[in-house]
Amino acid sequence: MIQKLKKGVKYAYGELLTDIANPFIIGILIAGIITFFFPEDLSLWANDHGFLSMLIMLAAGIPMYVCATSSTPIAAALILKGLNPGAALVFLLAGPATNAATINIIKNIFNTRTLVIYLSMISVCSLGMGYLVDWIYTAIGIQASATVGQAAELFPENIQLGAAFILAILLIFNMIYRFVHRTNRIDSH
Repeated sequence: MIQKLKKGVKYAYGELLTDIANPFIIGILIAGIITFFFPEDLSLWANDHGFLSMLIMLAAGIPMYVCATSSTPIAAALILKGLNPGAALVFLLAGPATNAATINIIKNIFNTRTLVIYLSMISVCSLGMGYLVDWIYTAIGIQASATVGQAAELFPENIQLGAAFILAILLIFNMIYRFVHRTNRIDSH
């Protein structure tokens, strides 16, 4: 039992963290850029053009490869800036499901018709789920950007900063470990 626990902790804070480090950091950087540069009145436009904002996020998500790890902070930053949650969900669903490698493999293994069907179904399902989420938020009367802003109030600021510091240390340690391990493998060949 103790061995399994040790193995699980080693995997969670070692291999898994190393695997998600790069996309996570990229997602955080893009979220920071969005938070800093996007206009505060994005909510006015997004509320007036709900379906159009979903189409724009679909168009942004399909060609851009964003894994789920990096798309989550990006979507949270967009919601914080006022983007409707349905459009953010469209981005979260379409982006990771339609990376360039997947598109290329589907086209090469099957054919262009299958690729069109695949992309169409991803688009229709993403838009449908986005519309449903916006409808639920409207029916309940929840402002998504206000909800995202309140999430930080669950924990005191010193706990948030401490957790961020620990995560940063773990990420840096794992990136250094990976670099040293990769360098040692190259030297041994």
